[in-house]
Amino acid sequence: MRRWIAPAVAALLMLGAGGVLGWNLRKPAADARAYAGMRLVAVQVALDEAPAAYIFLAGDSQSELQPADQRPCGLPLVNGGVSGATAAAYAEHLSRLAFPVHPQAASLTIGTNDILLKNRPRGVDAAARFEAAAERIVRGLQGVTGRVVVTALPPVGREIAALVDAGAVGDYSDRLKALCGRLGCAFTDPYADLRDGDTGFAKPGALRDGLHLARFRPAMQALTPALCGG
Repeated sequence: MRRWIAPAVAALLMLGAGGVLGWNLRKPAADARAYAGMRLVAVQVALDEAPAAYIFLAGDSQSELQPADQRPCGLPLVNGGVSGATAAAYAEHLSRLAFPVHPQAASLTIGTNDILLKNRPRGVDAAARFEAAAERIVRGLQGVTGRVVVTALPPVGREIAALVDAGAVGDYSDRLKALCGRLGCAFTDPYADLRDGDTGFAKPGALRDGLHLARFRPAMQALTPALCGG
């Protein structure tokens, strides 16, 4: 069963600009655009029918895969995550969404799809592009809610070390923390217990496929105090 997992994750990461699993490897860019388009329709439907008070989850698959029945701060979730999104892609996605009802708070988890080794993520240009895109997202969220919480990047698995720059996990997390210091968003690390020190890698068993969390609810529980203003 597990033989296909690493290739599937590799396909996801190699889409670069975003995608879900790269089911059609011959047309990954088309797959990514098609998935994002369908996903944004679903997100907009949820926003159009949102209750008077809710929490909005923004970002990549670490947000999208959060179970929908959770109620952080006693409020329902509207999940705006888009699997495979880079910071630049998500900034564009967010700009296309309308918020008829503003959320009580919003969280952002982004960056894993930006740290592909082939993109040289710790190079000056790549890091600057990431920061600029992250700032666009944060400012967009701040336009609809007074409380924006940005998370550190989750760790990655050693089994995908040939694809991602694990050292950029800490680097990009520090950049997001500094961004929040400048823009006034809150920063937190709900993945702290999953980290194997400062390596950027996860502890054994923390991830299900080298990329996604083995258990999502504990991360939401760790994120909740920041969302609630605690």
